[in-house]
Amino acid sequence: MTHAISPAGLALIQAFEGFRAEPTSLADGSWVVGYSHVRAGDAGEPVSQSEAADLLIMDVAPVERVVNVLVTQPLTQNQFDALVSFAFSIGLDAFAGSQVLRRVNGGDFVAAACAMDAWRKAEVDGELEVSPALVRRRATEKALFMQDVPVTAAPSVLHRALLDHAASILGAPVNSNTPRSAPVVRLVTTSSLVIDADAVAVAGFVETPVFEPAVRLTEILKSEPATEALLLTQVANDSDFDDEGEIVTAHAKPVARTLDDVRAATRRAYDEQNVGKAKSGFTLFKSRDAGPAIKPDRRLRDMRRRAQAEKLMSYFSFEQVGLAALLVFGLGLIALGGSLLFGAEGGVVEVAAAAGVAVPGVLAAAMAAYGFWRTPRTA
Repeated sequence: MTHAISPAGLALIQAFEGFRAEPTSLADGSWVVGYSHVRAGDAGEPVSQSEAADLLIMDVAPVERVVNVLVTQPLTQNQFDALVSFAFSIGLDAFAGSQVLRRVNGGDFVAAACAMDAWRKAEVDGELEVSPALVRRRATEKALFMQDVPVTAAPSVLHRALLDHAASILGAPVNSNTPRSAPVVRLVTTSSLVIDADAVAVAGFVETPVFEPAVRLTEILKSEPATEALLLTQVANDSDFDDEGEIVTAHAKPVARTLDDVRAATRRAYDEQNVGKAKSGFTLFKSRDAGPAIKPDRRLRDMRRRAQAEKLMSYFSFEQVGLAALLVFGLGLIALGGSLLFGAEGGVVEVAAAAGVAVPGVLAAAMAAYGFWRTPRTA
């Protein structure tokens, strides 16, 4: 069903857009006159309210067409008027990608109305600030949109309202006067979309506060002593310590933990994880400090052994073994040809036979030597 905006809808847009009889210049060189009608080029003549109303009807017409095309759910006249006013305010491109449109097409009109509250900021002197005019306009559009939505009565005694943390964040305007030291809070929705706190007041979403990554990482490490101890044990080995027992590697020097401190931290983490568990009757290693001994972490040792084995195997690749065999074969042919040559009686046949054996040997040995020379050496 195709809708057209009603006189009440036009009156709503007129009230919030405001009337300007004289053209007012914009930053891009164009002019605005009447009810937000934009003129390109010259400023033009002033307009009366009736002329401005006609211009507004002309400007609203494309918005009506877009709303009729994009919205797939049946709407009442009030809902259509509210969406046209909302789309006229935020722009057609923003409306096409908004949560409001997605919620409307999903049939969740309450969530769509709540999503309108996310569009209440405007750019003032290069800063995004909450505009009181936009707050009032969103409230009016939201009320108009919800006017025909059936709502079940919810007595306060039986349906006590509770604090919505996302709405409380959205309800606190943040402008350029806010101290820069205030913590930055972002919200992560269930759809894995990270957006600004002022753009997540959409019903049906589950909001989880997420703070700065470094703070969150610190909290995780504090909550998992075993993880912290494991990270510490892999910071450096015995060769990375100087005479005073401190870590000297460039990436780990700020930590300045000795190897004994690392081992003690590992034992403490093990003790905290095994509180209340049945103690084993037999332990191979015992700590002199306190608590049961832990099993040594052999992963680093195994990694070193595998690295040494791979380094050793790099010197004996299949190509090098083949070249060595070719060299031995070539030397053997040279030796056999030499023995035939020196054992011959000087006949032409004997000399030719010796040369026929020795020449392939020389070629094989030369090819093997060239192959060894071309083989890249492992650093």
